[in-house]
Amino acid sequence: MMNGNGNRRARLAKGFRAGLFLASLLVGTPVYAGTFTLTEATIAQMQEAMASGALTSTELTTLYLNRIYVFDKAGIRLNAVPVMNPQALAEAMAADRVRAAGGPVSPLLGIPFTVKDSYKVAGLTVAAGSPAFASLIANEDAFTVGRIRAAGGVLLGKTNMPPLAAGGMQRGVYGRAESPYNEHYLTAAYNSGSSNGSASSTSASLAAFGMGEETVSSGRSPSSNNALVAYTPSRGVLSIRGNWPLYPIKDVVVPMTRSTDDLLKVLNVIVADDPVARGDFWREQTVVALPRASQVRPADYESLKDAGALRGKRIGVPTMYIGKDRTGRQIAVRPSILALWEKAASDLRALGAEVVEVDFPLMHNYDMDRPSSESFVSRGLIPADWFRMKAPGQAADDNYEFRYLNPWSWGNFLTDDKDPNIPDWRAVNPDLVFPNPPGSVDAARRGPFRDYRQARDTILAGVKPYDQIPGFAQALRGAERIRKVDFEDWLDRNRLDFIVFPANADIGAANADVDPQAYDHATENGVGRSNTNAMLRHLGIPSVSVSMGLMGDTGMPVNLTFAGKAYDDSRLLSYAYAYEQGTKNRRAPGRVHPLADETVIWDPASVVRPGLRQDREAPLVDIVSVGHTGRHGETIEVSGTARDASGLRFVRVYVNGRKVSETKEGVWHVSFPVTYAVDGGLFLEVLAKDTTGNAGAVWRDIF
Repeated sequence: MMNGNGNRRARLAKGFRAGLFLASLLVGTPVYAGTFTLTEATIAQMQEAMASGALTSTELTTLYLNRIYVFDKAGIRLNAVPVMNPQALAEAMAADRVRAAGGPVSPLLGIPFTVKDSYKVAGLTVAAGSPAFASLIANEDAFTVGRIRAAGGVLLGKTNMPPLAAGGMQRGVYGRAESPYNEHYLTAAYNSGSSNGSASSTSASLAAFGMGEETVSSGRSPSSNNALVAYTPSRGVLSIRGNWPLYPIKDVVVPMTRSTDDLLKVLNVIVADDPVARGDFWREQTVVALPRASQVRPADYESLKDAGALRGKRIGVPTMYIGKDRTGRQIAVRPSILALWEKAASDLRALGAEVVEVDFPLMHNYDMDRPSSESFVSRGLIPADWFRMKAPGQAADDNYEFRYLNPWSWGNFLTDDKDPNIPDWRAVNPDLVFPNPPGSVDAARRGPFRDYRQARDTILAGVKPYDQIPGFAQALRGAERIRKVDFEDWLDRNRLDFIVFPANADIGAANADVDPQAYDHATENGVGRSNTNAMLRHLGIPSVSVSMGLMGDTGMPVNLTFAGKAYDDSRLLSYAYAYEQGTKNRRAPGRVHPLADETVIWDPASVVRPGLRQDREAPLVDIVSVGHTGRHGETIEVSGTARDASGLRFVRVYVNGRKVSETKEGVWHVSFPVTYAVDGGLFLEVLAKDTTGNAGAVWRDIF
């Protein structure tokens, strides 16, 4: 709903475009106006504005940095992007130079993005949210980071997560991210939602997209709580090399976007054969043969956009996720989520699909939650001690995966990183890997979250290579067999093309970490993790999740998850696209709003396309002096210069995201109160644009 000012702006913009169209009729030449608005902007809209010459990546990056400083580090303090990339503006200006030079343009050229703190970014810390690794420096880019940067993507920073991703909304070295929708609810599931920073930042338009990761539901859950599209791939489709491992048998890269169209553009860049297998468990092991990424991806992911993809499909929905299961571990589904599901089911039918309610034997067998469940071990599919080991005195996660496979991968990650200050686990204090914050329910009830001291001892004693772990080959072949027999054959017997289900049964309260009652609810089945828990990741079942809309009582979003056979990824992407296009359920979060200069309106007469400019040099911007004035130094004075041979269109100065000055003069001066500081810091950006459309910028923490 628009207020009076919004309606007035809409009428003015409409009148401006109508005037241009009338002018085009009078002169006989078509003239079209373009409008770009940063909030909720798609990658296609960003590329259109940059290709027209109306916007540069330097400006786009500056606008996103403004939002980070206004909403993430101050104001509502989403705390989603704690680690900034100091080269962000330099990368943006480099992207502008590539565009101005002409030639092919990557779909991600000049597009600002974030990555989870578990991704390596050369020269930045790769703490993975853990105090033990707060100073660990990455020696290289993770594979997907390298692909995006090589395509011209602009890295804004790294996003928040709990230590080593071993949870969801537990507070790590940078705390945790908060919800841009409702401050009273968690932005991800408490026990499995570790990509919470990537989700909050993408949903709040602090970046064009975010790169997350998942072991159980750490990509799906925060995407659901933030109305994002999330894709969890089949084994080996997306290289995970260069990411901190948690459970390598389950870990996957998860791109997170505001639309399926954006997702497909990102996939066009990041899905590629990686010649290096070390550091990516499923491509490194030799027990199960996997197809190469190039063998299963389409030539162009955008070819999957089929609004009619759901016509004639038969879709199963497990009754256990819609409140109709009367046996086993019953899941209490919040009525407002059931209402969203009923609308989603109606929409799927309207889009031409048949929706049938089904039992879900695979999940029952995985959880062993009812008398009819059939154990994978008793059927000879996996070794008795592989998935879980519950002998007296042992934790539920004290299994062969956690005891041997995980330490093997953790040890390799550190030695491969080659940081001389933390060369291996001898330099690691295991008590700092995942410390529970004082006063938290976890600290009172559970003590250490994981026994990382035992894991460290295992690594230092000389952990077995993965292929020497007892039962390793049987376990991997068994996991593949389970998926085939209990899921894919089951789909065929029931004439189902795929399944769908609400992503979760409810959302935990924001105080779940410190309030025992809230904690108990936030860790229930269907709440503490996304529906299906770890099963999808353990068995290599791909999924795509798309928003069903907002809950009527809390205003929090909930996704619909599409899951299917291994390597049916492309079909699932088409189904999700069709559902999204037929419903348009995503709603922007209400706790954030547009800032200054985020809307650009242009016509061809006022802009010059980058490749047609005679002058392609960006303005040179410099901060000359910073000082204090006033009796007690309560005012900050900053001056500088901006120079360009073509003349300046504007020079804009922002402090902690707020615009404090705009001028056309080459010598600029601003003053502002010291109270603009956030946590004692002042972040200054100066953006200059010349009359031909080139932009240059500098940023500096001034104290």
